Amino acid sequence: MAKTKTYWAHGGKYKKLAEKLQERIPAEGSVPEPGKNPNLERLRIAVNCYYDLFNNGLCNRAREFRKVFGFAGTWIAKEGFPYHAPLEQKMDEFILAAAKEQGITE
Repeated sequence: MAKTKTYWAHGGKYKKLAEKLQERIPAEGSVPEPGKNPNLERLRIAVNCYYDLFNNGLCNRAREFRKVFGFAGTWIAKEGFPYHAPLEQKMDEFILAAAKEQGITE
């Protein structure tokens, strides 16, 4: 998978939905009423892990990443990273679930 088709490179499949959802995610802390917005909260956590993967090589969130995504991502993210496709698919799932929960469409 080309790196340009990743959310990191601003080319994810549901980029527009992700941008709309990001407006509902605070800069710090949980989303408002996480019990009523569990998919938005999951997306927030996934985005934080995703960011840490590409920005810090998972120096801060390696354990959390594995829990959220279901596979280890301790490799430094670079072209040829073996989990690009499953990683982006999981991000798609988180985005679609949060969008449905929040009543957001493209």
